[in-house]
Amino acid sequence: MSLETQNNFIERIETEKGVRFKALPGVRNLCLEISYRGEGFMGYQSQPHGVTVQDTLSKAWQILTQETSTLYGCSRLDAGVHANQFFVNLYTRCSRPMEDISRALNGILRTHLNVAISIYQIREVGADFNARFDTLGKHYRYRVWYGRGHHAQLTPASWAVRSREFNAALLSEVLQDVVGEHDFSAFRAADCTAKSTVRKIERIDVWAHPLVPEAMVLDVWGEGFLKNMVRNIAGTAVDIAVGKLCRETMSAALEHGIRSKIGQCAPAHALTLQRVFYAQEQWQAALTETSHRSL
Repeated sequence: MSLETQNNFIERIETEKGVRFKALPGVRNLCLEISYRGEGFMGYQSQPHGVTVQDTLSKAWQILTQETSTLYGCSRLDAGVHANQFFVNLYTRCSRPMEDISRALNGILRTHLNVAISIYQIREVGADFNARFDTLGKHYRYRVWYGRGHHAQLTPASWAVRSREFNAALLSEVLQDVVGEHDFSAFRAADCTAKSTVRKIERIDVWAHPLVPEAMVLDVWGEGFLKNMVRNIAGTAVDIAVGKLCRETMSAALEHGIRSKIGQCAPAHALTLQRVFYAQEQWQAALTETSHRSL
């Protein structure tokens, strides 16, 4: 039984897609839009050891309201991965205005807990809204820096690939091999517990900074991702681009599902969850527009 059920916050509902929760009368379902820097956390989801975003937000919420409530996150980001946009929802009997809650939570996070998490906005959502299960798609951004030069801002935020050989055109080409619906079992983490390894990548764009061409961006859109999936794809593509792996590695991994045949897992610090989509029109626009090409 969940904390919310014990605290008489929600009711449990069985649906065709599994168990859902619904706020009871008098209980608010709040959705928090946040951003955070990932280097100080062992990922989003609560763990027995190490500081996580979920545990930190739960602590801030308890300080503010004296409520013990579970926060349902839109994604289970790995340790070190950043979030430009991230959503959580929680159930509460707190009646304070949402602007007051947002201001107070930011104060607790910055001054009391001293963590790199910011609440951008809070809104009240439907009684059965779930930040994770109601997503339509996500946009991840991976940054790669190649060449011998250095940029004070761009290089530290990227995976610095020090290689004399770097074929940017090939990098973009091989990444198109994973677009579409595939079995991505070769690209998931060894400890990934997902029941199905079939996922669909809708689109991948690879582009260079207009002023600093050594800074490359890999934009990936998909309905859902396995643990370490984007980082393994990025690592394999880069290993192909620098000549460590043959051109057919990506497609062969998809075909045979052999994890040991792919490239390295790209570093976490260069990956950001850029945007999360809940509205169909916004999701469809993201798959066709090009205005997102900005750092």
